[in-house]
Amino acid sequence: MTHCRRHDVSTSPPWSRWLATITAERPDRAEAVRRAATRLQRSSQNAEDGTPTPGAEAVVTALTDPEADDDAVTHALTVFAWERVATGDDLTCTMDDLDELWTAVERTAPTPVSRSRARHCLVDAWAEAIAAERGSPGVDPLSGLHTAGYLYGRVHELDRVSGDSATPLVLLVVRWDAAAGPWQRIARIMQVASALRARVRPEATLSQVGTTMAVALVPDDARARLERLALTKAVGHDELSTAQVQVDVFAVPDTRSRLPDLVTQLHETANVDQVAGSPASRHTGAGPLD
Repeated sequence: MTHCRRHDVSTSPPWSRWLATITAERPDRAEAVRRAATRLQRSSQNAEDGTPTPGAEAVVTALTDPEADDDAVTHALTVFAWERVATGDDLTCTMDDLDELWTAVERTAPTPVSRSRARHCLVDAWAEAIAAERGSPGVDPLSGLHTAGYLYGRVHELDRVSGDSATPLVLLVVRWDAAAGPWQRIARIMQVASALRARVRPEATLSQVGTTMAVALVPDDARARLERLALTKAVGHDELSTAQVQVDVFAVPDTRSRLPDLVTQLHETANVDQVAGSPASRHTGAGPLD
């Protein structure tokens, strides 16, 4: 039998102050906010000071925002899942909390996404978080680089540990033409993976996206530009010399829920100009940073 963790919520003034603030900011959704927050309070408050955990706050904020969309709720549930895994919670208990949360909010206002969609998002994020915690995160079997799903989870984790302000991050994006045959395709993937390991700082998160793109997640600093130059030189030889390789730097969007869309768009588009237009401002995620 699963025993779910529950906090004593009789004395939690910091949570009460946060709840009063958020309901004042959204008077039209005050009851929905109150129901959602109350439902999560028993299982999602910091033991030290009684404040909402970042995951709980993200879910309540997204779920009760009248302008929230699928991406915003997915992002919040991802943060929530990684947080619950880190604190040793059980998936069954977390799913029960999610169901009761949806029931509480649905009594007052429509939810931005369906209950089934929310459960699916939570389980996907949970699986990635468990894999990362066990030291065997999602890895592409051919290149040995991480999967795109792990990349998204890593961004959430970096934000969680950075505190109030999100860390400025960029993606070093390597894209190349599709190969004519399987052996040539394998050779290109392996050579790009080797170049990333050799030319990018060891602490970077390296990910394979499909068979024609790989990325490195690094801080937004001068070193990232130097790594781009080093990568450009490294991929100009051997099999990759005829693959029309592009190496670019793109800002990770401040709105982290936009990151999967950015990665998908970059993967689907070989021409940088079709994605970016003119170079965009810092941290928008809309174009290359040159």
